[in-house]
Amino acid sequence: MKNKDGRSPHYLRHIRVDDFRSEEPFSPPQRDMSGVSSGRNRDVHGPKLERDLAEALAVAHDLVMSRDPALQVGREGIYLEVESSKESKLSDLNWKSKNIRFGAVRANADGSEIGALFIPASSEMFLAKKIQEYAYENTPKAEPKHEAKFASVETFRAATIESLWTDQRPMPTDATHRIWWECWCWRDLTDNLFVAAARLSLRVSERRLIFPEFDVIPVYANSHDIARLLQNTDAVEELRQASDTPSFFMTTARREQIIWIDDLASRIEPPSATSPAVCILDNGVAHSHPLIAPALMAQDCLTVQQDWGVDDHEKGGHGTNMAGTILYGDLTYLLADQRTVALTYALESVKFLPPPGHAPHDTTNYGAITQAAVALAEIARPDRPRIFCMAVTNLDVSGERPTSWSAALDQICAGGMPGDEPNEVGDPPSRLFFVSAGNVPDASDPDEISDQDEFPVEDPAQAWNAIAVGGFTDKVDIAPEDELPGWKGVAGVGDHSPYSRISTDWEHSRTAVKPEIVFEAGNKAISPSGNELLSGVDSLSLLTTSKEFLTNPLTTFWATSAATAQAAGMAAAIMAHHPELWPETVRALIVHSAEWTPAMLARLRACKGRKKDCIALARRFGYGVPRLDRALASAQHDLALLAQTHIRPFKRERKPDESGRLVLGAPTFDEVHYYELPWPKEALEALDDKNVRLKVTLSYFVDPSPGEASPVTPSRYQSYGFRYELKRSTETADIFHQRINRLERGDEKLPPAAPDPRWTFGIQSVAAGSLHCDVWIGPAIELASRNLMAVYPVSGWWRYRTHLKRYNSRARYGLAISITSDDQEVELYTEIANIIGIGIETAVEI
Repeated sequence: MKNKDGRSPHYLRHIRVDDFRSEEPFSPPQRDMSGVSSGRNRDVHGPKLERDLAEALAVAHDLVMSRDPALQVGREGIYLEVESSKESKLSDLNWKSKNIRFGAVRANADGSEIGALFIPASSEMFLAKKIQEYAYENTPKAEPKHEAKFASVETFRAATIESLWTDQRPMPTDATHRIWWECWCWRDLTDNLFVAAARLSLRVSERRLIFPEFDVIPVYANSHDIARLLQNTDAVEELRQASDTPSFFMTTARREQIIWIDDLASRIEPPSATSPAVCILDNGVAHSHPLIAPALMAQDCLTVQQDWGVDDHEKGGHGTNMAGTILYGDLTYLLADQRTVALTYALESVKFLPPPGHAPHDTTNYGAITQAAVALAEIARPDRPRIFCMAVTNLDVSGERPTSWSAALDQICAGGMPGDEPNEVGDPPSRLFFVSAGNVPDASDPDEISDQDEFPVEDPAQAWNAIAVGGFTDKVDIAPEDELPGWKGVAGVGDHSPYSRISTDWEHSRTAVKPEIVFEAGNKAISPSGNELLSGVDSLSLLTTSKEFLTNPLTTFWATSAATAQAAGMAAAIMAHHPELWPETVRALIVHSAEWTPAMLARLRACKGRKKDCIALARRFGYGVPRLDRALASAQHDLALLAQTHIRPFKRERKPDESGRLVLGAPTFDEVHYYELPWPKEALEALDDKNVRLKVTLSYFVDPSPGEASPVTPSRYQSYGFRYELKRSTETADIFHQRINRLERGDEKLPPAAPDPRWTFGIQSVAAGSLHCDVWIGPAIELASRNLMAVYPVSGWWRYRTHLKRYNSRARYGLAISITSDDQEVELYTEIANIIGIGIETAVEI
């Protein structure tokens, strides 16, 4: 959008509100659980569990009679399968003091859960006794003993190898067929797996992924071998398939455009030596291409294996396509222009996929390989700020559950990779990572891809910390040169690209919203009869660089690879203009700058306020299409308030016991942040009942802990979480504080807060993920008194896994808040600038 003079109205510096923050000790309000019980008839349920356990133990002992003493490593024990009642979640059944370990939790279609319980032979009587106590004994409060542990358990039964299988793909049934298995091992028992595997002559990969409590070890074996491994070691918590198949869209060069290329190359100003870079993880890049060479130095082209070389080996030149799109977006527009192109960021390339004729990786553990590629770039240029971009996904593998690859991406972003060290102020090296959402497969028959729910976002794009990029399209007109008379684009202007995958079928309470943002991904063509589809039509695609630059330097590019490249380029531009911002805050800004197109807004309005339907649409096109001008600067009628800060979610303190001795207590919540925001109250009141938009985006990086119940319980996967709340228009500041923080309430019982229905998604929509974004739309007069915000922690494994000693660690977040009016004459920005005493200077020229 431009002003009358042709200039973007977004030219004012974003307003920093870090100094408007205060911190207070925090404890979340307790839920009123009076009168609430498990609903179980303990007199019936307890004795049933006793019988089920005895029968399961007897069957399990028979199943492991073939255990070979010569192979056995670690504690002798058995696995049991545990199932919850319908619509119930399994409680934590770990008793680590007795080495009883619980994991491999997955959800059934009826809402129940199944998990696997490893019980050492020496602890069988202990577990039986605890169930007996549950069945027949009460606590001093007249409640069944261990009710929290066992009330949700429906039954125990002997486990099989399938009981530890948590992959969404079916477990291989051919007992002779060998694959790479991911063995998720308890970290303190990993060595037992190596010894047992060696005794069974099984191939174990040298690459491993290391998480706080688990090591992921790829083992090449058949199901019979894995069953023997489980019989003879106590190390394995769960099993998954490790046969990742990276896939991406490939293109072919079609036109010779050397004259155009030479003209554009003459207008390029290279980035400075201190510019940030986008690091492309792909097949390599043709770095001598005239449009790429100014931004990609030969020494910045790397490979995870030296004999692969660094050039783009992929037939369609995918890495080179990515490089051109990162730098220039759709070249169609720049080639027809005559302006100087000043590059503000550079490129790096790490080839992490093997070229033809070379042996594939010794394992398909792409989590470890991706981390190795990231480390390679950072070792080469340790002081350079960078963004990572990867348009490679696991073909047809849904990202509904965390995998080793997606968790590895979360570790990369959080600065939790092996070898990562904190900086001088104690912060881990957080990183911004973009990954494609994956592409709907090509099909000529529209019926084959008509149900979009059948094509969910692919692994590893479910990673909470990485930004998953999907596609929309504005390309609807087919040019005569394409020789497709009567054909038209499948999608309408501004709608979801038919190439892009979605996550509408994922369970919202357990998965993050993916994709978060969408960029131009091109369109497919449909025949006049409506019974034939065509991909890769030139006029429905983007134009980018080709690896065959001596003969055909340009080629078309489409799908989510193209979208992901554009997203990474935009993030690098933000980083170049705002080098003081953390990766968490850049992530917040790019999502916060996004707007829904008219086609997307029409779909949202059709939901008529139904939050569940709105969330489903967000899982189709995210939070919209990012705008660089909004990300870089504010406007008078569309201003952004920014903050980035540290916060300590939890603490563990010494408290006096009954004898007066100081002992370590259990970890508790530590602090809440309040923002008393500078607010354009007079301007909002003057707008009266005209609608305005308030948008809030909160971004942070969690340290992942996959395994155990984490695939189905967000609080067990995340190290911590954060939420935000805004004061209601009818609340006083004191009442708001008391509603948020039990420590400011005392024993007083507050009435329920007034409903707050004007949010697009609502507070109940925030369940999983490490980026939370919502839009409030309502009368300006109502927003005028809502200038108080709280950011507070929610639980995670830093709090309850005390043996890892992370409970006193600090975290950080980035926060973006914007107020937008459709009335471009309103001076929202000026009023805030006057309140805080800043000038109205031009921030950027776009």
